[in-house]
Amino acid sequence: MKKEAIAAKLRWLIAGIVLICVVFAAWMAVLAGLTNRAQRIPVLIYHNISAENITDRSRNLTSGASFAAEMEFLHNNGYQVIPLKKLISHMQYGEKLPEKALVITFDDGYEGDYKVAYPILKKYNMPATIFLIANRDQYFGPDAPPMLTWEEMREMEGSGLIDIQAHTYSLHCPVYTGKERTSLKPATVAGAYRPELGRRETKKEFADKLYEDFLLARTTIEANLQKQVDTMAWPFGAYNCTSLRMARKAGFKYFATTRRGMNEYADSVQVIRRISEDDNISLDQFAKFIEPDYSYFRQLRQVTFRYLNRLTELFVL
Repeated sequence: MKKEAIAAKLRWLIAGIVLICVVFAAWMAVLAGLTNRAQRIPVLIYHNISAENITDRSRNLTSGASFAAEMEFLHNNGYQVIPLKKLISHMQYGEKLPEKALVITFDDGYEGDYKVAYPILKKYNMPATIFLIANRDQYFGPDAPPMLTWEEMREMEGSGLIDIQAHTYSLHCPVYTGKERTSLKPATVAGAYRPELGRRETKKEFADKLYEDFLLARTTIEANLQKQVDTMAWPFGAYNCTSLRMARKAGFKYFATTRRGMNEYADSVQVIRRISEDDNISLDQFAKFIEPDYSYFRQLRQVTFRYLNRLTELFVL
């Protein structure tokens, strides 16, 4: 009898879970239909912009010629480049945006942003956000391109076009998670193996390291640029509940990811979607990248993840 009672409870539990899933799916399907034509805003990611003519595909390098052609395309085709903060206000409060609104961001803080991209942005009066690796002494190898100087950043900030935000202090790197040094994971999601201790970081050590880095990133930029920093882009797009909780504790409110897609009103500002444009693609391909997809399937996925993201946020409050 005891086994039968347990089996009966298990069946009821499974049936309840299935019913909840069916109701959730049906509700998401209804919402997707109701919001099928909601304004969808693309956020572009660039990394380094090179003055040299580059024809091959490169994940973190865009030629100045390609960037100039893309900005000219946006200008000539009625796109309205808006500040990231304006998009955030739209996502949170429904602030009205112009038609064909679009956001431009740069990750890391390479000097090409100032020497090549900035004059082009000024030409078309286009704002942009640069997510800066705040540790100016972090070593990325002898062949790494030069980074922005504080003087260059102050000039760009002073123009009113450029907003400098954070990309961590010195956690834009992978870490080994074991003694064998065979497994590498982003430093924002995995505790590092500590050779001097002969073990991996504890959960507390990992959380404390994240908090100290995030806080230092924010205060370093604020001290050097005399401005408020409250937005962070995750290195490699990698984060988890611990890193999100520590970033909030350090004073960050908004987070840019590398999750591909566009952004709508009521989407989570903890998960700002972006589209990487680092491959020196053709203008035809670029045009397709930034054209919103209003298919029912895309909208269903958008709405579903909106609520799943909000559910995840409840666990890190």
